[in-house]
Amino acid sequence: MAMFAKKDSWDQRLATEVGGAPPAAKAAGAPRYGIAEAIQLMRGLPVEQNSELVVRVVRATLASLDVRLPDIIEDASRKQRATQDRIADFHAKIAELEKQLESHRADIAALEADLKETTEVKERLQLAEAAVPPAPPATDIGRTTMIGNATAAELAAAPKL
Repeated sequence: MAMFAKKDSWDQRLATEVGGAPPAAKAAGAPRYGIAEAIQLMRGLPVEQNSELVVRVVRATLASLDVRLPDIIEDASRKQRATQDRIADFHAKIAELEKQLESHRADIAALEADLKETTEVKERLQLAEAAVPPAPPATDIGRTTMIGNATAAELAAAPKL
């Protein structure tokens, strides 16, 4: 009986290491051995040394476990489509974010131009205020005459004709 407990724990450990669920936890319609498991298997095998032999051994080993290569290939195709769809989604999100960035950059440029113009006008007004002394308060209202502008004091002092 201890042998069976070891096998169960081994299956669970193996499933955890390859990133899949333990055999009892897999759904009834899901493949027993899919592309995720095949990827994990291939990662542990030598790539550069006699790859044809490695592929033949893997194929024979999988066949002895009743694993069909067409099922794994079909699972790989599903994963490729799902991955391509996710990539396309991310590209679309990036494009939208780039549009938003461009819009914000345009807003910043307009605000910077407005700030520059405001600063220049403010500086000119400050220079104008500093250059001209303030006018004295008007106590005498000027009047326009036939000979020009004159104050009340000038009109009183002017000779009468």
